[in-house]
Amino acid sequence: MTNSAELFSQARDAAAQLKNWADVSNVLFDQENGLLARAYPDVEDRKAFMQSEDYKAIRQIVSDALDRSGVIQGSAPEKSGKFVVRVPKSLHGALEQEANREGVSLNQLVVTKLAIKLGQVRESPKAEFAMIAQAYLESRDGYSTDRVIADPELDKRFLHRCRELGAVGTDYEINWKLMSARKNSYLKDMPKTRKYTPRRIDDFEYASEIALAHVCRVFARQYPEGISLDRIICDPVIAAEFDKFADAISPGFLPLEYRWAAFGVRKAAGRYKKQAAKAKLPTFDRLGVTKSIKASKIPAKSGIYIFRNEDDSIFIGETEDLRNRIERHFECSESQGIPDWVYHQQKSPLELGIVVFESAKSTMRKISELRAISEFSPLLNYMTSAA
Repeated sequence: MTNSAELFSQARDAAAQLKNWADVSNVLFDQENGLLARAYPDVEDRKAFMQSEDYKAIRQIVSDALDRSGVIQGSAPEKSGKFVVRVPKSLHGALEQEANREGVSLNQLVVTKLAIKLGQVRESPKAEFAMIAQAYLESRDGYSTDRVIADPELDKRFLHRCRELGAVGTDYEINWKLMSARKNSYLKDMPKTRKYTPRRIDDFEYASEIALAHVCRVFARQYPEGISLDRIICDPVIAAEFDKFADAISPGFLPLEYRWAAFGVRKAAGRYKKQAAKAKLPTFDRLGVTKSIKASKIPAKSGIYIFRNEDDSIFIGETEDLRNRIERHFECSESQGIPDWVYHQQKSPLELGIVVFESAKSTMRKISELRAISEFSPLLNYMTSAA
């Protein structure tokens, strides 16, 4: 194993002979033939060295080269404009598939991927950004950052690739860096992403919202300042708890589907907030105590509904089929509407109220639901419980 002083000397000598920072970076950090890989062939040794002050000094060599040659001017050798990159067969195949989907050549696709603004990479507050961006590109299967993080299989692939490239940190920390990169527009120059829409979302979206509110309460001691949806989805441990709660309320769906529905709940609240503030407050028809209600008597029509007792509003939802939705609520709660483990009914029994919409579109139902949530502040609606 080369000692750190010798490695620094080799790095400095190499940088002195090269004209641009891209070549310096390749000589130092190439995964197979770079000075760092040859000096520390063991991945764990390499990770340990990357936490040292000596590693920071070597990184400074690249920064100095970048300052000398400029970000764009020094980003590629002044040669033919061609270079060969060795990639795994699986990645080659994935790139070809993505190029076909986008209707471009493989060369055009790769050039576009390389167009992430290098200035943004350098300005990123986290040195691992370049590794994380590369890992995301190689593992995303054409999907957005939120989709990758929310999908247990894609996220596992992404995290594994991050660590192969040298990124360090917990699963949560690496996921958070990827999400922050998207929010700070560091990834805006990447190719557009594929759209994802869950199946039968009306059958479980309400379960995702109740599960979110429940997670916030379960982790209240650990996070007294409150816990965000992004934190829940980025942390595989907390996300797994969320999945468990959602599945207990509306079983039979994938973790990705529950998590994606949760993103949808938040997105709708932001999208329709202004319209909801101006909307007329809906008047619920009170059907009585839930234990005495036969779901088969409820209209199989779209509408909104509320579970409440004498003291509190508990949950408000909207659905394309009131009968089906209430039946699902009853199935997981012994006909109470809300399971005891979510809301223990000590004071008074739950009552159900509904508003039937004869022809309203889903947008209008959502606006009416949000107006009612704003007015009654139910305990188990995520946007009120998280406020």
